[in-house]
Amino acid sequence: MDAGATLPATGFSILYWLVPVLLIATALGVYLFLQYNKKSSKERIALVQHNVLVSALMDVDESVVLVDRQGVVEFINPSAEKLFRVQMRSARGRVHSELFQLLDPVKRNPVNWLSVSTAANQPKFAECLLNCPNLQDLETWFLVRPIAIDDSGETNHLLLLLKDQAEVRALQTHLNYLQRNDQQTQLLNRKSFELELKVALNEAQQRGFCHSFCHVALDQFKVVNDTLGQNAGDAFIERISDLLKSLIDKKCDVLARIGGDEFGILFRETEPAAALRKAEHVRVSLKNLPLKWNGVMQRVTASIGFVPIYKNSGTPSRVLSIADAACKVAKEKGGNRLHLYRPEDAEIKKHRGQLAWIGRLKTAFETGQFKLYAQPIHSLEPREYAKPFLHYEVLLRLFDSDGTPISPDEFIPAAEYYSMMPKLDRWVVKALLIKLREVDTSGQMPLFAVNLSGQSLDDPKFLPFVLDAIERENIPPAMLCFEITERVAINNIELARKFIDTLKLMGCSFSLDDFGTGVSSFGYLKELPVDYLKIDGSFIKDIATDTVGRAMVQSVNQVGQLMSVKTIAEYVENDNIITILREIGIDYGQGYGIAKPLPLPDIIASHKA
Repeated sequence: MDAGATLPATGFSILYWLVPVLLIATALGVYLFLQYNKKSSKERIALVQHNVLVSALMDVDESVVLVDRQGVVEFINPSAEKLFRVQMRSARGRVHSELFQLLDPVKRNPVNWLSVSTAANQPKFAECLLNCPNLQDLETWFLVRPIAIDDSGETNHLLLLLKDQAEVRALQTHLNYLQRNDQQTQLLNRKSFELELKVALNEAQQRGFCHSFCHVALDQFKVVNDTLGQNAGDAFIERISDLLKSLIDKKCDVLARIGGDEFGILFRETEPAAALRKAEHVRVSLKNLPLKWNGVMQRVTASIGFVPIYKNSGTPSRVLSIADAACKVAKEKGGNRLHLYRPEDAEIKKHRGQLAWIGRLKTAFETGQFKLYAQPIHSLEPREYAKPFLHYEVLLRLFDSDGTPISPDEFIPAAEYYSMMPKLDRWVVKALLIKLREVDTSGQMPLFAVNLSGQSLDDPKFLPFVLDAIERENIPPAMLCFEITERVAINNIELARKFIDTLKLMGCSFSLDDFGTGVSSFGYLKELPVDYLKIDGSFIKDIATDTVGRAMVQSVNQVGQLMSVKTIAEYVENDNIITILREIGIDYGQGYGIAKPLPLPDIIASHKA
């Protein structure tokens, strides 16, 4: 592997530890640059040994080596002393190859880490094998960065950091687990379950496999929390989770917690009739589960929506939506029962009202019931924070005939279910570009971010439509940013890449939305040349108390900085969150703590000549 290889998918956990060390090392270089012209050679060594920044390096776990361009060692920290089994005073002045050697893990050739470019002044990061006294072929990450430490300003020294891969992989595994699993029950979370469901749908479509999905929702579980308290509710959820684990085939089936009191079970490679019997066994077992609190027995039942998975079952969101509707039908019939979904299921259609939405959406297009709003995305840097807004996310709102707003949670699922999202996205793009003709483009231009659905990216006619609309309205592309959710980008990586590459050449920018919620977030970031990362609000809203969420935000921000991508935090609801995000170094914030959404015409009015 080339020493300058691209940052690997697992590299974010390395950066979680190493980027702070790099910042210290850079400060060390600056400090020594200011001091070296005043000191003799002997005094320089004393500075390296004794200044407070080196003391900081001595406390870190990574092994740190400072060499000149010829590879002569000038400093090693205690971790490196322990690794190489040599003391600082003995190592100084020796060529590095006398202490250790780095090898390519595949070709086993020596890694020429001394050749890092001085012009770019950028770190190199890769994996290698480390050989030193009493250690052979230790799997290691290394990071090397050029620094300047004399009055010439030239980067004539290199700082090398070494990290044992075993520790890194353990951290990677732990963070991946936290990202995939519900912390209370240790089951898969909803996002991870959707990925498993997508695999099952692909298997059904391409190979004819038989799977079935159960949406299990506890009946009136809110009463348990309200009457017995949150502790009782949490204890019961954990007991129920343990029961469900015992009822599935762990080698084949998939179990997840998909809501506060909701679970998903994917019965894999099982005929529907057999899976139906298993689902009924789940219902009966939950009904008979002994749950006791303060000496009193409690009865908890569940409603189950059962959906067989066939070749034409569609997308994960459609299957989840159908199962949720089937589950609600079971609840409306009194609960503690199972409802089997069948094509053209009249009860489910009645419950979901999806057929009615087709007409309502068509009417909304014809009568102008759709309106565009915009919410500021604002710089968190204190001086920029005081300036007027220049960056916005465009939001779609629907109003009924008497002007009452309708929640997007009501009409967006219907639009997705009936494949109407490309029509909605076209309406948004067209309406936005018409309004942008009123913006004064002689000075600093505002930026408007537009959300795109996966269905639009799947539509081969959508990209030409966008290109034609920009040309027709004569809008500067620099005013447009397109937001693609991480899940959409992962499912359509090649389409997303083509869409981004084409419009970026014109001057548009791109944002990867809901970042951090997918299992391969950091790996896919390498594949998409986006300009902004929108960190999912689930990590932001409780950042003051959620240490795991804060660690994820820090990791995302560090990778964003390294890859020259701006970070945006969603759900910024108060000044406390803003303060924490500033401490971390997040670039932008969006939320009610900054500004609420306003009608787009009001926003445009503030940017007219």
